[in-house]
Amino acid sequence: MIAKPSDQSSERFYRFHFQALNTNVDLLIWAESHEIAVIERMAIEWFRDTEARFSRHHPQSELNLLNTLAGERCKVSDMMLEVLALTETYRKITHDAFNPLVLSAADTSLHLSLDSDTKSVRLPTEAQLNLDSIVQNWILQRLADLLQHRLKLKQGLLQVGGSYQVWGRPSESFDPWLIEIHQPEGSMEVTASLSISEGAVVTYIVEGQENRMLDEQNVGNYDGGELKQITVTGNDAVECGIWAQAVRKLGVDKGLTLLAQQAAHCEALLLTTESELHYYGNKASLGTKWSEIEVDYYH
Repeated sequence: MIAKPSDQSSERFYRFHFQALNTNVDLLIWAESHEIAVIERMAIEWFRDTEARFSRHHPQSELNLLNTLAGERCKVSDMMLEVLALTETYRKITHDAFNPLVLSAADTSLHLSLDSDTKSVRLPTEAQLNLDSIVQNWILQRLADLLQHRLKLKQGLLQVGGSYQVWGRPSESFDPWLIEIHQPEGSMEVTASLSISEGAVVTYIVEGQENRMLDEQNVGNYDGGELKQITVTGNDAVECGIWAQAVRKLGVDKGLTLLAQQAAHCEALLLTTESELHYYGNKASLGTKWSEIEVDYYH
């Protein structure tokens, strides 16, 4: 994907690029030259510290400690508490389509026990917590909040993999941010272009192995073929990422019906393995907010 401001004024935009969370991180920030070193250091340290806390690949991470103590009530940090509270909120909203707990086959309905008063959590016995499905977008969103509200940066675009959080280009003053959504598997072919002044866009690419797993469970498919790529746009990256995953698990009809009930302000573009495009959202957005798009099915 490519994102850029769609006007030509970029003399005070500064770009940053580094690797984190096993993917590319890119920032495009409108700032003064003397602010650049602080912004870059803050971004790198934020990703480094949060990745160390939430990663399954860091033996001493807080996440791995929680998994080791499954079945016991444990104190957690403020950041872990915030993320776990979000997982519980979205687990309920999506009717368990989103659930970061890896459970035994016999106990698929179990969920974590969270106590915000004591800042503690208890995982079900023999369950494991995998936060990869939410943490990347939470880290992205929280950094955007820090840059926009603490450092008072007026315009910015943050990208982590297929996730974007942008702000600061109101239509009465600027052209919006332009985000190109490409076909999966490294293709340069553009599926659609999306123009937004602020908010988030998350694209979730479905791996072949995941399709086969969902086939075995008889979920996620429909007569038109399997889903290949899901893009959701809304207010924040966490919300968009979770709904992309929920739609993938529930399938087109059930997933978009639930999205309409619980997050009607979001819009979604679904690409199938048959190269069909399903669109959920305001039809007035087509040709304005969404461009370079040929929709096959409207929801």
